[in-house]
Amino acid sequence: EPEMLSRELKPEDKILVCASDGVFEFLTNQSVIDICAKFNDPLEACRAVVAEAYELWLQYELRTDDITIIVMFIDELRNDPASRRHSLGGSSLQSSKQDFGVDPQKLQEDLEKQLADEDDEDEEEESDEDAFEDQVISSGGLKPVRKNVSKEKSKEIAKLKAQGAARAQEPELEFDLKKLASPKTEAEKKSIEEAIKASVMFRNITQEQREMIYSCMESVDVKSGDWVIKQGTHGDKFYIIDEGKFEVRILPDGMEDESGEGGNIIHLYEGSRSLRIHPSFGELALMYSAPRSASIIAKSDGHLWALHRAVFRQVLVEAHDDRKDLKKVLGEIPYFQYLDSDGINKLSAMMSEVTFGRGENIIEQGRPGKYMFVIKKGSCYTMQIGGSTKRGTLKSKSFFGDEVFSGKGVYGKTVVSLQTTTCWQLDQKAVQQTMGPLLAEGTKV
Repeated sequence: EPEMLSRELKPEDKILVCASDGVFEFLTNQSVIDICAKFNDPLEACRAVVAEAYELWLQYELRTDDITIIVMFIDELRNDPASRRHSLGGSSLQSSKQDFGVDPQKLQEDLEKQLADEDDEDEEEESDEDAFEDQVISSGGLKPVRKNVSKEKSKEIAKLKAQGAARAQEPELEFDLKKLASPKTEAEKKSIEEAIKASVMFRNITQEQREMIYSCMESVDVKSGDWVIKQGTHGDKFYIIDEGKFEVRILPDGMEDESGEGGNIIHLYEGSRSLRIHPSFGELALMYSAPRSASIIAKSDGHLWALHRAVFRQVLVEAHDDRKDLKKVLGEIPYFQYLDSDGINKLSAMMSEVTFGRGENIIEQGRPGKYMFVIKKGSCYTMQIGGSTKRGTLKSKSFFGDEVFSGKGVYGKTVVSLQTTTCWQLDQKAVQQTMGPLLAEGTKV
């Protein structure tokens, strides 16, 4: 029997994706949406997702599963009563007293309460969906919608990364990153950013490290017929196609390349600035020196961006140093006191950077919370209203929002940024899903 899932579309729903397991074997739901969101044409979005999924299959399996995807962009929904329930905004508040005899301030308070109630309902709906998925699995043997990379593939990727770490002691070239750096235009940075956005290798780098990668990307011009990489040779570079067409050729095991053409054509990459399509290949070379699984040959004149493994490792080392202070702060938080160094390392790796502008509310007292924060740079003002109002200031290496791990999941104070402030952000739900058993000994997650 086919797997069926019903969902009522809401105004905030913009992209609808229906895809086979081959798409989600290495790409998460969010990664697929991130790729699709870069395009105005759903057909181009489909092509980009298929190209990324195909590349990941070749990197980790040397084979592919069925890769099929349908993408629909939702421009607007009919203005029916269900839609109007979600469209209450500022303009409605301004006219409410005149039209309906309602105090705008009171309505604003009611609206805030409604938003909080909707958050609670969303959490209940998510729990119901999880229960539904469990029921589907147990009753029919069908697989639920995948929210993360499959456990099997995650282990394979982790194994490859571990092998890369084990080979880190091998002699490596050393680069002076400052001398290697070259200025990039905003358009060039955008192309590189779009290409690496869904890549597992660049998922946890900071914005500072991202800028370093942009500047250290090497510009490579190619002519039609040039061999970029050759199957069986050990590679040391990762490539992004900025412009041009490139054939992927594979020579079957045991066969000689008598024709000198590189074997059978199994795929064609096409990069285009105008279409904002920038596929990549050779990602495995960033982890360690492994034989190339295929040959890549330019089908037309084109342009590539290349990143050397040694440069990438140097960037990661700096990223690791950047999180030393973060790990120290995490070790001082009561909810994580039972974690060993490996557990703290895992927590820090799960955290991402987020920046808030001056005067922006980061958390609000009484609101349901999803994230805990550690200030990396900047300062914040805090206010806690209770028997007496408590005020204070938070600076770099301070943390807040940790009450989301207390079981109630409600913020106990309001925190507002006093200047442009960068924080490390930790998703409570992600911690619960991946590290719940480790925290169960002394914390309630």
